[in-house]
Amino acid sequence: MPVEVVGVKDVLKGLSFIDMDMRRRVVAAVDPLMRGVASKAKGFVPGNNDVLSGWTKAGTGTGKFPKYDSSVVRAGIGYNSGQNKTFSNGFKVYNFVYNASRPGAIYEVAGRLNPQGRAPFQMTPSKGASGTYTLNSPKSKAFREFNSSNPFASQQFIAALPKVTSQPKIAGMRGGGRKTKGRLVYKAWAEDSPRIYEAIQKAINATATHFNKTTQQRVA
Repeated sequence: MPVEVVGVKDVLKGLSFIDMDMRRRVVAAVDPLMRGVASKAKGFVPGNNDVLSGWTKAGTGTGKFPKYDSSVVRAGIGYNSGQNKTFSNGFKVYNFVYNASRPGAIYEVAGRLNPQGRAPFQMTPSKGASGTYTLNSPKSKAFREFNSSNPFASQQFIAALPKVTSQPKIAGMRGGGRKTKGRLVYKAWAEDSPRIYEAIQKAINATATHFNKTTQQRVA
């Protein structure tokens, strides 16, 4: 018994329409919001007087700890619309905000792995302001690998920075881990990502609504 399939061309045209329309709506919705994330991240950059004074006097040579300059950090933050491509089976919208400068990257993530730095001692506080310092390990990297007259430098550096911001939990989205915590771009994304995801969902729903209306009109 033969099987007759009717309307395949119309269906394929409809799928092509959905793909192009959705891509156009998603790009239009995401682009201004991601630019806003970049602008907000620049606003989180501290001035030169708001970081440890020694950081603004650091060396500038290759291999040296990069000198902090707020203008350099701000200039290193930007937005890229990415490679928004259409494929035979769908499309990709790849917009991103970057933090490209060395001091900006350090300010963004310092202490994310070791919130207390790499100090060789850990203080156990007692009553009052005093406490007991305990050696973490006789093989501490603060002694072995860093040629510094101050083994507490890492701890003091991180203590002078604000805490890193974690990403919010959003229904239906995978939660961010340690690598999505930060003080500039990641902080701005944490604040704006809920409405960006909402904008994407609205763009997708708008495509579905428009397609349904068009289909109903054709049937009628």
